[in-house]
Amino acid sequence: MVGIAGTGIVGITGWSTYVPRLRLDRRLINQAWGTAQLAGTRAVANYDEDALTMATEAVRALLGENGGSVRGLYFASASAPYWEKQIAAVIATACDLPRRLFTADYSGSARAGTAALIAALRAAQAGAADDAVVAAADVRVGSPESELEGLLGDAAAAVRVGTEQVAAEFIDAESIAEEFTYLWRIDSDRYVQAQPGRFSSQFGYARDLSEAIGALLERNRLSPKDISKLALYSPDARAASDLAKSMGFDPKTQLTPSLVPTIGCAGSAEAFLQLAAVLEGAKPGDWVIVGSFGEGADALLFRVTDAIAQAQPASRLREWIDAGVPLASYERYLKFRRIVEGDEPTEAIANVLEFKELKQDVRLYGSRCRSCGMVQFPIARVCLKCRGRELEDHRLARRGGVFTFTVDHLIANIEHPLIMSVIDLDGGGRIYLQTTDVAADAVQVGTRVTLTFRRLHEGGGNHNYFWKARPVRVRGDA
Repeated sequence: MVGIAGTGIVGITGWSTYVPRLRLDRRLINQAWGTAQLAGTRAVANYDEDALTMATEAVRALLGENGGSVRGLYFASASAPYWEKQIAAVIATACDLPRRLFTADYSGSARAGTAALIAALRAAQAGAADDAVVAAADVRVGSPESELEGLLGDAAAAVRVGTEQVAAEFIDAESIAEEFTYLWRIDSDRYVQAQPGRFSSQFGYARDLSEAIGALLERNRLSPKDISKLALYSPDARAASDLAKSMGFDPKTQLTPSLVPTIGCAGSAEAFLQLAAVLEGAKPGDWVIVGSFGEGADALLFRVTDAIAQAQPASRLREWIDAGVPLASYERYLKFRRIVEGDEPTEAIANVLEFKELKQDVRLYGSRCRSCGMVQFPIARVCLKCRGRELEDHRLARRGGVFTFTVDHLIANIEHPLIMSVIDLDGGGRIYLQTTDVAADAVQVGTRVTLTFRRLHEGGGNHNYFWKARPVRVRGDA
C-alpha cells in the first residue's frame, strides 16, 4: 500500500503526543486516605496547564513551522477549560495558523476524540478539507479519596489528516449511539463520577465497542486474526484486554499495552495515544483498529502505507513517558488542581488590549529591522540598535537559551519560587518570561528551553494565557 501524492487516498499524515512532566505516585494517595489504589503513577498537568495548553503543545509539535496549508482544526476534550468560548480558535491563534480556517470543538465523553477524527476524515473524503488537524486533551479530576482520583491521567495528542503522504489510509468507520450511565460530570460539578465494576464494563464499554468493531470487520470482510493492532480507549486497566479476548483477538500480541500504569486513563486523548504507540512501531500493510467509548462507541479501520517511515514524529510517546519526574507530594497535586486554594494574581485583562496585542502576545510576533536585521520584542516602531524606522513584523522562534534569570519567593503564585528568565531566542530577539516545569536549582545560564503556551493567571474571572519557557525534555524540543 503506497501513501504518496496523487493516489487519491485519505488518512493520517502525521501525529504527535504530549504527556505533562509530573507523575503522582499512587502510593501517595494510598497514604493520604488509607485506600487501595492501583500500582504505578498517573500523569499530572502542572498548575499552569489545562486541556487547551496541552493540546497546543501537541499541535505545535505536529506542525512545527508547517501549518500554512492547514484548513481545519478540531479540538476534543471532556474537560475543556471553558463552557462558552471556542478552544480550537484559541489553539489556532497560538499556533499562528491562518485566519481562514474551519474550527470546531467536540466534547461530552472520551469518545469526543474519535468523533472529531471521523468528522475530519469524512470532510477530507468529501474534498472539503484536504489538510486538517485533530487535537485531543484531557485534565479530568476525580474527587479526593475516590477510585477515579488515581485512575485518571492527563495527556494530549494530535493527528493530522490529509491526502498527501498518507501514512495510514482510512478505510472505514462504525459508530454506536446508546445511553449508558458509566462516567459522567454534571455542569455544576468539577469532579468526574462513575459507576465502576464488571456490569458497567461488560454491558456498557464491551457491549458497545465490540458491536462497532464487529460491524467494521464484517463489512470489510476481515477477521480478528487479520488485524495487526488494536488501539483502544479503556476506562480501566483491564477492560480493553477483556474485550479483545472476548472477540477472538490475542491481547498479548494485538492489543497495545495499557497506559494506566504510567499515565492513567487519558480520556479523549487515550485512543490517539494508543494509535501513536501503534504507528510508531507499524510496518506497511498492517491493519489497525482504533476504538473509543462514551454513550456508544466509535471504531475506525486503517491500513498502514509505505509512507509510515517518513511520518514518524520527532518525539515518540515513550520519550514523553520516560521524561516524567515525581510530584513531591499529594498535597501539591491538590493545590495544582485548585482543590486546595493557592495564592495567585487576580488582575483582569481588557479585551481591547487583548485585541490590540493579539499578534504580539498570542501569535508571538516581534519586530525585525530591515536595515540592520535586529529582532526585538515586543513589537516596536523604532530599532533599538540602529534607530531605524523600517521595521517589519517577525515571527519569533519558539526555542532558545537562558541569558539570565531571577528566583522570586515573594510574588503571588500557585508554585513557589517563581522563576523569571530572559531568553535569547534562536534567530534573534530576547523575551522575558516565567519559567515553568523546572526546579529553581536546575535553571542555569545557557539552559536550553522551548516556549510553551500556559495559563498565566485567573484574573477577571477568566483563564488568561501567555507564553512561558520550559526546559527541553525530549528530542522534538531541541
